[in-house]
Amino acid sequence: MLLTVLAAVAAEGQGPSQPLTFDVWTWLFQSINVLVIMLLLYKFLWKPVQGIIHKREEFIETSLNKAAESRAEAERLLAEYQAKMQAAREEAQATIDEAVKKAEEARERILRQAEQEAEESLARARADIARERERAVAAIREEVANLVVLAAGKLIGKTLTPEDHKHLVQQFVDQVAAAGGPGEQSRAGDVQ
Repeated sequence: MLLTVLAAVAAEGQGPSQPLTFDVWTWLFQSINVLVIMLLLYKFLWKPVQGIIHKREEFIETSLNKAAESRAEAERLLAEYQAKMQAAREEAQATIDEAVKKAEEARERILRQAEQEAEESLARARADIARERERAVAAIREEVANLVVLAAGKLIGKTLTPEDHKHLVQQFVDQVAAAGGPGEQSRAGDVQ
């Protein structure tokens, strides 16, 4: 293209008026000016713009890396928090289970103790009843024997000696024990 323009200018250069002339020196200086401007633009404009773009890319990349690290840290902390919460839930459930178990054991122990005390109290009451019954039977036997001896003494009309009295009482007690033995045992069974 440049050669075509040069050829056209050379062909027209033979005539008197040359509206378009080509001067090599002008062209050379203009070319050098364009190259100098391009070098200056490259040095003072293109390189700084490229530096700014490169710095911006690095900043964005660093920001993305930091964001990824922050996200990974947040996920790690979340997992750690969830693990701690689960451990706390399990510990709380274990504490509740232990408390329920201890309460159940205490209830069982108190029930056994109450039953044992009730049985002991019932056994003591039965033993007290049996002792009182024996005392009452013994007192009644002695009173009946004394009454029998007095009645017999009045009937016989004589005073009994202590040996006679003892002999009669023993004889009466033996007869009552022989006659009332099985009946007394059945009554004792009814009382219990």
